[in-house]
Amino acid sequence: MTEKPIGGPGYPVVESALHAIDRNGMLDRGDIVVVAVSGGPDSVCLLDVLHRISSRMELTLHVAHVDHGLSDDSEMIAGRVATRAAEAGFDVHVVRAPDLAGPNLHARAREFRYGFFDIVCQQTGARGIATAHTLDDRAETTLARLVHGAGPAVLAGLKPADGNRIRPLLGVRRAETRAYCEELVLEFHDDPGNTDLRFERAAVRTKLIAPIEEHWGEGAIRAIATSAERLAEDSDALGDIAERLYADLTSTDEGSFPRAALAAVPRAVRRRLLETAVGRVRDRSAGIDEVLDALEGDPKPDARFALPGGREIVIEKDRVVVLLPDEADDDEE
Repeated sequence: MTEKPIGGPGYPVVESALHAIDRNGMLDRGDIVVVAVSGGPDSVCLLDVLHRISSRMELTLHVAHVDHGLSDDSEMIAGRVATRAAEAGFDVHVVRAPDLAGPNLHARAREFRYGFFDIVCQQTGARGIATAHTLDDRAETTLARLVHGAGPAVLAGLKPADGNRIRPLLGVRRAETRAYCEELVLEFHDDPGNTDLRFERAAVRTKLIAPIEEHWGEGAIRAIATSAERLAEDSDALGDIAERLYADLTSTDEGSFPRAALAAVPRAVRRRLLETAVGRVRDRSAGIDEVLDALEGDPKPDARFALPGGREIVIEKDRVVVLLPDEADDDEE
C-alpha cells in the first residue's frame, strides 16, 4: 500500500479525526480496521483520512462495501469502490444484499450491512469498524429521536466509539468531507436516497436541519451535537450508577428489588434498574412509566404490568419483581 503524507491539503479534517481517535481511545498502533465505504463523499473522505493516519499509527485497513441493490447504478458503484480500493492496495470485501423489498427497508438494510461488517471484522481480526458518520449525522439522529419521544440514552444518539464501531469524523461537518474530496480530487457518488423525503433521515435533514441552520447559523448544528454529547455523558454516568445499584439490590434474587430500596432512589435511576431487569427487548421502556407512577402512588395488592416480549412487572407488598416470559407463564398456572 502506498503511503500518503499526513500533512498537506485537507489536514484540518485529518487533525479532527486524530483528536477523536486519541480522545476516545478508538485505535492503538498496529490495529486492523474495517472501513465501511459506500462510495459517498463522507466514506471516501474517511478512507483517505485513515490512509493518511495509517502511516503514523501503522494501521492495516480493510475496505468493506455492501451493494444493497436499491438503485439502478448500485452494481456499478460497488465495482468502482472495489476497483479503486484494490488499486490503492487495500484488501476489499464486497457483498450483494438479498432482496430487501418490504416495510422498514432502511432498518433491514442497516441490519444486513452491519451484520456483514461484523463478519469481516471477525474474519480479519480487526479492532473495529470505522464508519463515516459526521457531526451532521449526530445532530440529525438526536432530532429524529426527539420527535419520537426517546429517552436520554437513545436521544444521545451517535457516540464516537460504541462497541466495535468507531466514528472518527463525528466532529466534522458533512460539507467539510465534501470539500475534502473536492480539494484532493477524490471521486465520489451522491446517493439520491439522501434527498428522498420518504426516508426519515432525509426529511430531518431537509425539514429540520436546513431551516435551523438558515435561521440560527452553522453554530446551531454544532450546538445540537454538543448537547447530544453531554446527554451521552450524563446517560452513561446514570447507567454506571444503576449498574452498581442493580448488583447490590438483586444480590440475593435476580430481577427482584426490595420495594423500599427501589422507592428511595431517584426516578431516573429506578427506570434504569427496571430496564436492566427487563433485558434487551424492543422498546423495553414501554410500560415502565406506568410502573414508576404506581410506585409513587398506592398500587393495588400484587399489581401487574405487562411489558413487551411477554415480560411482566409485579408490585408486591415488600418487593418489585420482573418476570421473564417463562416465569410469567409459570406464575399464572
